[in-house]
Order: sequence, then structure tokens, then C-alpha cells
Amino acid sequence: MSLPPDLRVLCRRLTSTPPAQLPHSIPAFTGHVLRCRDVLSTPHDPKAKDGANEAYMLVHKLKTIITTLLNGKSAAGRFTGVTLVKAVVDVGGWECLRESGPWVRSLLSILQKNDPFAVKELCVVALIKIYTLVNGFQTLTREIATPTIATFFNACLQLVKQPSVGERLKTPLHLVETILDAFATLQPLYPATCRPFNKDIRVVIKPYLAPTSSDDILVPESLQRVSRRVVISIHFTTAGKSGPSDEWAKFAAELPKDFHLCADQVFRAVQESWDTVPPRARSTVNYDAPPQGEDSGIQLPAWKGVRAGGDRLIGLFRLMADSLRYPTKDFGVIPVGAFLDTVSRVSLISRRGKTQTWEQALETHPAIGREEKEELWSIMASIHVAALELLQTLFKRLQHNALPLASESLDIVVLILKSGIDNPIVRVAAYKILCDMLPIVGPGMSKPAIDAVGVVMLASCRDLQQEAGHLAAPAPSSKPESGAKKNSIAANADLFLPQQQGDAALTPANTTGLAKEQLEIAETLLASLLANIPQRRLKPGLRGLLDQTAVLSQSRDAMLASVLNPYINESGKSYASILPHLSRRFPRDQGVEILRSNIRSSAPSSGDGVDMTAGFEELEEVEDDEDDDEMVDAIEVQGSGEDSKADEAEGGSGFGIASKTAPVLSGEGKDLASSNSPFLTHKPSTVEVAGGSLASQKRKLEDAVDVVPPYKKYGVEKSIPERPVAAAAEKKAAEGEGESDDESVDLNMDLDDLDDEEDEE
Repeated sequence: MSLPPDLRVLCRRLTSTPPAQLPHSIPAFTGHVLRCRDVLSTPHDPKAKDGANEAYMLVHKLKTIITTLLNGKSAAGRFTGVTLVKAVVDVGGWECLRESGPWVRSLLSILQKNDPFAVKELCVVALIKIYTLVNGFQTLTREIATPTIATFFNACLQLVKQPSVGERLKTPLHLVETILDAFATLQPLYPATCRPFNKDIRVVIKPYLAPTSSDDILVPESLQRVSRRVVISIHFTTAGKSGPSDEWAKFAAELPKDFHLCADQVFRAVQESWDTVPPRARSTVNYDAPPQGEDSGIQLPAWKGVRAGGDRLIGLFRLMADSLRYPTKDFGVIPVGAFLDTVSRVSLISRRGKTQTWEQALETHPAIGREEKEELWSIMASIHVAALELLQTLFKRLQHNALPLASESLDIVVLILKSGIDNPIVRVAAYKILCDMLPIVGPGMSKPAIDAVGVVMLASCRDLQQEAGHLAAPAPSSKPESGAKKNSIAANADLFLPQQQGDAALTPANTTGLAKEQLEIAETLLASLLANIPQRRLKPGLRGLLDQTAVLSQSRDAMLASVLNPYINESGKSYASILPHLSRRFPRDQGVEILRSNIRSSAPSSGDGVDMTAGFEELEEVEDDEDDDEMVDAIEVQGSGEDSKADEAEGGSGFGIASKTAPVLSGEGKDLASSNSPFLTHKPSTVEVAGGSLASQKRKLEDAVDVVPPYKKYGVEKSIPERPVAAAAEKKAAEGEGESDDESVDLNMDLDDLDDEEDEE
């Protein structure tokens, strides 16, 4: 094996560079170490010949330089030495690990000195890397890890221990997070060695598990998550065969109890209708003092105030979710009923719609002031989101074993979504949990359950169409309401101009863009609704809206799901497929090409009496009639008027979706961009042909005598000059044909005759 030049360069630069300048060259040093992976991980014989002896000498020299830097007096040199230890251990394997004992002792010494916190944090990272790697080697564990882990825990606990009353912790929180992450990593690997420190660890992490606004410090979310992982991992260190399982089950059972004790104080302004089986005794509530809590089974700090109580409830929800998310040492009994009771209790404190006030939706306690009630209403959205996250984690953990919870869980999701449908955070949380639930419970959903989830379908379709720019804003009213003062409200005068009303409805000033996460999860939910729900149990209007949204939002997954799951009503009749739109939007997609060659799009049935072009307005009226509330604003989708009627007559253009332009694919071989979408305003180089085809075709139109056939645009090459060609229409009598009361118009065009007519003129 040839000796890499990086090893010589690394040794030379480490010895020739002044210690104060070493940190500036750390990126170059680590690059050299990575390129020396082979020579560092290969065993060397000091008596070998042919260059092998030189490799051994250089590797030994590098290790000696690193040891010298770790034990030096320069803080910059120690910082560089710690970085090199981490890099060499990563690539060196067993050959470097077996000689890392002196490095471990030097790192522990640095951890106990007054070095900068950055150096100490790197020491923790390097030590954890060594302890993790030697765990697979019994001899190295006995020689390196077991004798030094206790020293490591003591040094770290000195850095993160809670200060006295009135003092602040000197250690920065990012170092505290790194140390707690190290504890959580070592507990499953060395349970017997970590067991004596469990009590001290519980005291250290107590302020970070479920912090509140009444605490003295602001705890970042990442530190809260690591603290929850540490307290859940403590059960790994419990001795005995059934010890870890019992410890975890005991901890999980305490969380719902603490939650209800806290909720009794936070929700004291509401006369709750929730109850559990068996009934539990409510805690004593003092209405003469602000809500507060002290007693806690897991020894959490006290809190005071409605806002702080809401933070504690959110923290407990996340703690319950993490207890299901992180692995355990052995099997454990999950308190599914207790966890679901906490979510059910929170979901009942909700409104039936965004137009309903909290006082109208709930029975409040007369002894509680208005300020406390308003503060409670303001935090309910965050509590609802935390409850949905717990329910989502429960379904992820149980998978198909969660089927018995499906009915109650769907009711909870619908209740929470109706209450906070105007809040994007609540909608995203509802979309996420439904995306995880539908593959499990979707195929077996009954028609009433699907109808109940209709509000979620409407909300997701509205979000997607709003982002795609296909929602028409309500027309401004030019007449003031009766009894209202004139000039009392400032209005945008440009919106009243007739020529600008159509364009201003979709300007950025009137629409708010969705967050990337919300848009992605809404598209995922749309595809899941089309793929996992029995389509024949859907209302025709809802299925039409889902297809319409899939096309307008140009979602490939949703359009594929729609094509693969066609709508067939109870009488066995199928409706039009959106395969033409999918093929036009993704002409180079291989999956779409397979569908085009194997699936034939069918024309919509005309004798069913079912409207597949229902928009938001009609569907929301149905929801309002069923629920007696308004969940979503009535809106109209552009392009679903007269153009949809013409497309319906053609058969195969989708559920009432306008398709005016048939674009020609350019030579670049790429998918059509969003600017080429038939649903957006676009003016390609076209030749307008009256009648829509060179061959004669029949089209059903209302009032055929007075209606001019719509124009169709056909994309052509740029080299062809644009010249409008007049069309000659010839009407044929349709006597004896009992198709419908509408007249039929047969449009024929003869280019030669047209040229002759032009010459005569």
C-alpha cells in the first residue's frame, strides 16, 4: 500500500504551525485525516520493509503530536487536539481505538479545567464517539470505557447542575443540550455504569422537560426534546428482568394523571362535559386565586397562570408522544385509553365553526373573569395541535392495531379542525394525522365517516386552489349596509373598476401564500384521499372537487391516484377520467405513459342525474345544512362556468374543468411548465379556428341558434405566420333524432373555398 502524501503534510504542518494559528487550519487538517483513512485503519508492523516501516513511524508521530496538543498549555492547541482526536477516531477504526486510552484521560482532564465552553463541548462529542465505538469490543470496553465513564458523568453533572435560588446557570444551554444528549446515548449502552447517576440526572433535567412562561429561563425546543429523551431512557438502567418494562409503564401511567391535574386548573373557566370511565375525582380549584399547579408525579416545577398552565399541558402532550416515539429495552404496556382520554378531553373544548364564539360554544363558569377566559381561548389552538400530534404518534406506533380507535379519533380530528379551521397551524396538524390514518382506516371507512371528513377535504382543496391562484375573491359590495355610516371604512377603489375586478381578485394583495410545509402536506392528503378512501362512498360533488383540485394544483401524485381509482357510482356507471390532463401536464413521465397505453378515458355518463362539477359553494351549503355552521368561506373556482359545459360535451376533459388550449410539446423534451397550464392565463403563438376542428363534429349547446361556437387555440411552430382563418358553418337539420331538446350545429370548413372567397373579395 502506497503511503499517501497527506500524512507527511499533516505531520509537517502540525509541527511547524504556531499553536495560536492552529485553529485556523482545522478544516485543512481534518481533510488530510479523511484522506489518510486507509493507512490509519491498517495494522502496521514496525519491523516491516518496503515502506511499511515509514507508514508506522508517521502514524505513530501523528498520534504523539495529538497527545502533545491535548496536554499542552495553549487553549488553541488543546482545541485543535480535540478536533483531531474526533477525526482520527472516526476513520481509524479498531487500530486507533485501542490506543485511545491516553486521549480519553486527557479529554476528561480538559473537561474539568477552566477551558472555553467550545472546547468542553468538543470534548463531550469526542468522548461520546469513543465510548460508542468501543462498545462493540469487549476488551476495549473493559480497558477504556468502564474505568472512565463515572468520571465523565461527574464532570458533566458539575457543568449542568442547577444553581442556587437567585443565581443563574453559567453553562450555556447549547452545552447543556450536548451533555444531556450524551447521557441519553450512554444509558442504553452502559446501563450498569450509568445507574448510580439516575437521581442526579432527574434533578438536572427537571426544568427542561415541560417548561412554562412563568419559569426564569427560556428553554429552546431542541433542549426540551433532548431532556424528554433522557428521562425516557432512564428505564434502560433499571435492574432485573421485568425492571425496565415496569419502570417505563410506571412513568407512562403518571403522565396522564399529571395532565388531568393540570387541566383541572387550566380549564376551570369551562363547565366541562367530559368524563372518563371509571370516573376520576376532580382536584380542588381555588377560584379566588390565579390558576396554579404544584403537585406532580414526575416532580415538575410549579407553574402559575393560564398561559403557564397551557405550556405545561403542551409539554405533557409532547412527553407522552415521545414516550411512544423512542425505543424501549423490552416490551411495555401502553396506556392507550389514558392517552386517548387526554386528547378527548381537550377536543371537547372547541367551537363548531369559526363564526361561533367561544362563549356560544361552551358553558363557562360565572366566577371566572373575562380576561382569564380570553387568555384560555388564545392558547387552545396550540393545545389542540399538541393533542393531534400525540394522536398521530399513537397511530404511527400501533399501525393497524389502532383500528379500534379509528371512529373516536376521526371525530376528534373533525372537532378540532372545525374549531380552528381559520388557523393554518391547526389545519396542517389535521392534514398530517389524516395522512397517517387513512392508509390504516381508509379502506374500511363507512359512508357517514367519509361524510364527516368532508370538512377536511374542503379545507385542503381550498388551500391548494388558493395557492394555485384559482380562487375568485368575493365581489365588493357597492351599497352600504342599512344603518351604517358612510365613509366609515376605507376600501380599495381599484377593486370597483369593472375592467380590473377579474384580475385584482387574484393579486398578491388579496391572497396570502401558504407555507411550504402546509402546501406539501395538503398535496399529500389530496393524493391519500383519492387512493385510500372507497370512492363509491364519496359524494359525486366531493369527488369532482378532488379531481378538479388535483388538476388545478398540478399535483402528479393526486392525478395519478385519481386515474388509478376511478369514480363508479352505486349503479355501476363510471365517470370521466382526468387522464387527458395528466398526460398533457406530464407528457414525458414514464408512469403516465404506461397509463395512457393501458387505461382508456371514458366520457361522463349523461343519464345519471348526478352533478360531478359541484364547487365549493354547493358543497359548503351541504355541510352547513348538516352541521348548522359555516366551516369554509363560499368561493368559486375560475374556469368552471361556460367553458366547463363545453368540455362536458366533448367528453373526456375531466369533471367540469375548462380546457381551452391544446399545447404542442416543444423539442426540448421537458414536462410542461406551470406557465403552460391550460388553467392559467397564457397567450402562445396560435392560429384561431372557429369550430374547434378541421373535421365536422357535433356539439350540444344551449340556445344553439344564438350561440357562436367557442374558439379553440392550437399551438404551432414559430416559423408559421399567425393568420386568422375564417370558418364557414353549415347547419344541418336534426329531425327524427331524439337526443335532446337542444339543437345540434354541424361545423364544416373547407380551406379551398375560403381561399376562393377571399380572392373574390
